[in-house]
Amino acid sequence: MNPIHTRRTRRAFLSALTAGALAAAVAACGGNGGDDRISSDSIGSTGPAGDDAWQQIVEAAKAEGEVTIYSSNAADALAELGRRFEADYGIRLNVVRDVDANLHQKIGAEAETGNRVADIVTQASVPWAVENGANGAFAAPVGPAFTDSASEYDVTTLKDDTGYFVTNASVLTFGWNTQRQPDGIDSYSDLLDPSLAGGKIGIVTPTSTAHVDFYDSYLEQVGGEGFLEKLAAQTPRIYPSALPLAQALASGEIAVAAFVQDQKSEQQTGAPVDSAFGDVVWGAPMYTAILADAVHPNAAQVLANYMITPAGQEAISFRNAAVLPNIASSVTTVDKVAPQNTEAMTPAALEDLKARFGRLFNQ
Repeated sequence: MNPIHTRRTRRAFLSALTAGALAAAVAACGGNGGDDRISSDSIGSTGPAGDDAWQQIVEAAKAEGEVTIYSSNAADALAELGRRFEADYGIRLNVVRDVDANLHQKIGAEAETGNRVADIVTQASVPWAVENGANGAFAAPVGPAFTDSASEYDVTTLKDDTGYFVTNASVLTFGWNTQRQPDGIDSYSDLLDPSLAGGKIGIVTPTSTAHVDFYDSYLEQVGGEGFLEKLAAQTPRIYPSALPLAQALASGEIAVAAFVQDQKSEQQTGAPVDSAFGDVVWGAPMYTAILADAVHPNAAQVLANYMITPAGQEAISFRNAAVLPNIASSVTTVDKVAPQNTEAMTPAALEDLKARFGRLFNQ
């Protein structure tokens, strides 16, 4: 179907993985907190211009005037994306930011009621993307950043038969409060130091299949067999996601954290924090898709295209891994992130991890 025409067909989505509170929708605004890795010079770097058909989609998108993204990317990156997108196209970006499981639930509920709000979704669950893509829930992106030979985007990440594609990878690492842990830590193995026992460490509860890869594969690789059991013996504090974990680190509620973004931005605003990366970087690729029944189908196409241009990448890949080279705001590129064991990242494996996690950490 031509993206210029509003889609009326409602597609069936998978049931949500878990229940939970839903994020409030807010219009993205503001800046990036002053981080010097973000430059306004890249605004306007919107990639290949495209043909006349694409320009018609752009004009139709401007007439729609707004687009809504549901995303588990960091709030500051989403705010910067919205600021840039509106500056370049005059289209407002509305953001619903939450963990994957809650976004899945909301998208599924909208499909069931026929009251669609979301236009585009970015999340880290491979099974959810695969299953919904196979069910026809996504519209294929048609922008020139995907199709033009001059684009630097690696189209092998675009799943032609299902419509979802990779826009960035959320890169998480270990960090420390420089007042409580002035000597820092050098690796995940340092979390097992007896001096950090008794609530000085912060970790996140598993809510996504990406956490299966982090806890069951990555930590075992870099920390050794039985790492999670040894970590549990340290009686760490548990947080619902990376953002409140980072806030607890900055406030000094904990001395070290096992699942935060790099802390340069917080340092630049005066927070007593630091972070480092091990030899093997962990990251969760973010799978993005345009919903087949998007309320603003043209604006969704333009946003999807924008997210893999230099201007969009500098926003969405801020402190993350980029899909384009030479993005100053990113910490690495997606191809340099440790490969995920996607076959093990199933909903059943997530439920098993939740049960194991609950036993180990008395949740």
